[in-house]
Amino acid sequence: MNNTFKKLRDVFHTFENYNCFVCSSSNPIGLNLDIKLLDQLACASFNLSNLYSGFPSIVHGGIQASIIDEIGFWAMFNTRKQIGFTQKLEIDYLSKIEINQEMRVEGREISMTSNTSKIEVNIFHNSKLKTKGIVSYKLISDPAIKKFFGNNFYNEFKRSFRND
Repeated sequence: MNNTFKKLRDVFHTFENYNCFVCSSSNPIGLNLDIKLLDQLACASFNLSNLYSGFPSIVHGGIQASIIDEIGFWAMFNTRKQIGFTQKLEIDYLSKIEINQEMRVEGREISMTSNTSKIEVNIFHNSKLKTKGIVSYKLISDPAIKKFFGNNFYNEFKRSFRND
């Protein structure tokens, strides 16, 4: 596991009820994506069962959106080392994603303006682009981190990332 990913996940674990649907290994109904951070890229491979279908044998579009949002967050964090909230999510469903197939998702920052990071996230099957997303994250300030997450989280976050 990438050190940056592990450090932030450890900070999130300061919350007793941390149970991310996409990346937490402790969520029994979650996707449990093993996210990797490589240079400026966040990526994961996954293979989803019929538990995550919409139409028969097709991965639900909302599940795809969740994956895109999560990978986008990690790509933004990997680049910026800041917390951000999803501001906008645009998705193009180019081709169906069938269940029980090995998929790969990749995200990277494509622009940064003021306090907004824009991330492109793509889902592939056998190198064929299936779903494309653009996610904008509003980066939040230290006072906002304290307000939304509390002092314990803020102190752990600052200790883990601001003193590197």
